[in-house]
Amino acid sequence: MATPSDRYAIRADYRENLVQATYDPSEDPAYWNEGRLLSAANYQWDVYEAAARLVREQHLKSLLDVGSGPPVKLKALMPADLDICLVDQPNAAQHAAEMLPAAHFFAANLDRDFPAIGRTFDLVLCADVIEHLVDPDPCLDFMRRHLAPGGLLLISTPERDALRGRDCVDCPHPMHVREWSFREFGSFLSSRGLEILGQRRLPQQRSSAPRKAFGRLMAALGRPPSWYSCQLAICRA
Repeated sequence: MATPSDRYAIRADYRENLVQATYDPSEDPAYWNEGRLLSAANYQWDVYEAAARLVREQHLKSLLDVGSGPPVKLKALMPADLDICLVDQPNAAQHAAEMLPAAHFFAANLDRDFPAIGRTFDLVLCADVIEHLVDPDPCLDFMRRHLAPGGLLLISTPERDALRGRDCVDCPHPMHVREWSFREFGSFLSSRGLEILGQRRLPQQRSSAPRKAFGRLMAALGRPPSWYSCQLAICRA
């Protein structure tokens, strides 16, 4: 039986794709073409809904979105008075200014170059970013440093077993370095000093209520469909 690797808690026979193919250093907003903007509006919708629910239920005042892209979902779901900071590659800056003019945007390469923000946040959100990073530890450290005392970290990533099958031992997505199973992801976050308050599966894209109910049922039966393969962990430092 495969054993977890020491570094990222992934099975030892898993073959990573150690090429960072995601980061675009340009400042050209045209990088976000119609297709990419549509994806930004639909993928990880339920992750942002969960974040918005926490903001309202726990009366959170500030949010840091790490790897925000154009903040389409934040604009649609978050309270208008929420104090928001965004971190992403520089080509998202113009879209951020147009969609959320009150938010502060910081350009970054999340594999190695992080901005000096100089403050902490009630909620730090990182939706399907960590699988793109050759070394996710610096980004995790950056997020942990910016959590206020008692603050919450919401972090999502694809769930490999549901998406690829339990026998998958490589990363077929050209822009993903590695993908975790549900158990591996929980072990990885715990090994980095994070307390996991909850972990669950969600749809990858915005879905109807009946479709989501079907996905939840199949996940509870141990047979989540491939489209129900986003895993979300809610953590404290």
